[in-house]
Amino acid sequence: MSRGRDAASRGGAGAPEEGPARARPARGRPSAPPPASTASPRARPARPPWDFGYAPVPTAAGDDDGGPLDIVVALRCAAAPGDVVAALSARWSAVEVERVIERAPIFWLRVRSPEGGRRAEVAAALSAAALPVRYVASARRPSAAVAPRFDAAAGAAARPDAWTVRGASFEEDPVTPGRWFLRDEEGGIGVDRRRCGSGAGMRLGVIDDDAWAADELGLDREVLVMLEHPPRSQAHGSFMVAWAVGSRRPGGFRGVAPDASPRLYLIPKPGSCVLALPVAIVQAVSDGADVVVCAAYVEGSTTPMLDDALEFAARLGRRGRGCPVVFPTGREASSPPASLHASFSLGFGEPASDPRVFCVGPGARGEGWFLWRDRRGRSRPFANRGPAVRWLAPGDDLTCPLPPASGAAPASGASGMAPESGAAPASGASGAAPESGAAPASGAAPLSERLCHAESSGASALAAGVLLLVLSRNPALRLPELDALVLRTLAPVPPAAPASAEPIADPWDLFPDGRDRDGHNAKHGYGRIDAGRACLAAGDPIALALVLIGEDRAARAWHDARAAGPLARGLYSRRLARWAVRALLADPSLCHGVCALARHARLTAGDDARRRAHGAGVVLRQLSVLVRGLAASRQAPPAPPRVRGEVAALLDDLERSATDAAAVQAVESRFGELADAVFADAAERRARQGAA
Repeated sequence: MSRGRDAASRGGAGAPEEGPARARPARGRPSAPPPASTASPRARPARPPWDFGYAPVPTAAGDDDGGPLDIVVALRCAAAPGDVVAALSARWSAVEVERVIERAPIFWLRVRSPEGGRRAEVAAALSAAALPVRYVASARRPSAAVAPRFDAAAGAAARPDAWTVRGASFEEDPVTPGRWFLRDEEGGIGVDRRRCGSGAGMRLGVIDDDAWAADELGLDREVLVMLEHPPRSQAHGSFMVAWAVGSRRPGGFRGVAPDASPRLYLIPKPGSCVLALPVAIVQAVSDGADVVVCAAYVEGSTTPMLDDALEFAARLGRRGRGCPVVFPTGREASSPPASLHASFSLGFGEPASDPRVFCVGPGARGEGWFLWRDRRGRSRPFANRGPAVRWLAPGDDLTCPLPPASGAAPASGASGMAPESGAAPASGASGAAPESGAAPASGAAPLSERLCHAESSGASALAAGVLLLVLSRNPALRLPELDALVLRTLAPVPPAAPASAEPIADPWDLFPDGRDRDGHNAKHGYGRIDAGRACLAAGDPIALALVLIGEDRAARAWHDARAAGPLARGLYSRRLARWAVRALLADPSLCHGVCALARHARLTAGDDARRRAHGAGVVLRQLSVLVRGLAASRQAPPAPPRVRGEVAALLDDLERSATDAAAVQAVESRFGELADAVFADAAERRARQGAA
């Protein structure tokens, strides 16, 4: 579903940058046609495990400075368009000024004139008229210039307007082969409705340039940005909404966060203007979006206005907590000079490479990066690589979430979706068209279920849905805390291609073949996003510690005990739990202490002798130290008054208990009961070992 320029056919097998390649043997496929490079007798030259053909497609158009004026004037405060006209009319004729955004701290005016002029001249004329200019930029051409800082304190935090939220629906997700991406198996995102919820109360802003079948989505609103009429030729934007949230017709598709409330912000097609994208981001964040995703083609649209928009989202979005903005890696392939290999590189100057953006790549059904089969049965990439890639989310064949176009036969694959550029998959369908009938070799889909190649566009929509689920578990999370939580709950992705991907059209397509020390790989980022782990960890500090030490089953047991058991539920409030999660994410020493307590519980579950060996009162002592650390941590976010009061009362109870031998014994006993329940598998295994 990600949209990029066609050059895949130019990036086939051939000589590498350094010399001829030797193809990998086709494991399990003795009759498979080998890549063309097998004719070379020379071995592949050695390269560092982080290296690949890092040469992106040039996307930036030439500068238009000096031509007819079509510029954005960013001011430090509001100004009347007439004042700008008066300041410029002495030098330029027929000046037109249009107010674009007037929302502190962003004040943008679009200025047009048929006469040519330099932007520096415009800035000088405005400054001479005592107008507070921040910068002047082209409205039509990209620029890597960074906007001067604005005063975020002068702007109010974004709060929801009339954007209506939805309540929980409590419906079951249908289990079908094409909905594998929701499950924990096969490389899915592991949505567990019982513990992840359905995103009720959250708001999603989707930015796109086309939305056929938008009436199927149950949108809160459709917002036109610099458009007079909504484009209805392709279903790309509708698919993004549907995969993230779903459709609202009876029996319709349920997305990752089916009870979140979506708005669709439609922008012009690429090439006409670089202003629409930042305007749409600012508007969606100002309207109260909890998550914004943009999977439209935006390559070559970096500008100072985009810098402003992303800074606005990070600093003033979500009531000042920061609104996450999700972009796909895209798919831009070309052969760099002096090479016959496709680079598939995400440019470091593209919007998706901005450090304030969550850049998502597509994962395969099963494991690894999403590769597709060309007509000769060889695997090729479907996404860009690069240093800015954060996470993977499923991008392989997903259930098509919208009905086919009216009058189209089910087998035609017509969906109104934007076709992908590049060579088609082996089925003969375009890269973005849904496949009807049978699913890929991994499992046959029912006739009523059509499949779509979601690519990085669909992957970004799924990731946005996961963020909605996580934030619904803990709405107090600030943007850096959300980032840290998702990062620490990712599923690792092997950097090497699976054997099922053989034969590879060009082995150079799969570089880099190693991870950095921090776990990052240019294809996979830090790993695959995992909704089940992230949602468990988001709402409870003990569940967070259990997930971090790899005890997902124990984390689920603790969640269930807190939901149903009076002993676990009475330990602390949900309000304290959510704040404590933020404190652990911010304070590494405190997080280590809670993880150590979880490891102690695992080692002593079902074994009274081990508990007694550590002496009476040690658990109470550790709990007292940890709660004291929570109360005094300088890294933890400021606690609300009610949370401070609860922490203080809890600490007082623990200190009083330490002076009473019976109370000490009671605390130790209750801790043992909870450990036995949470780590029931470990306790049973230890009991069997003891009996043996």
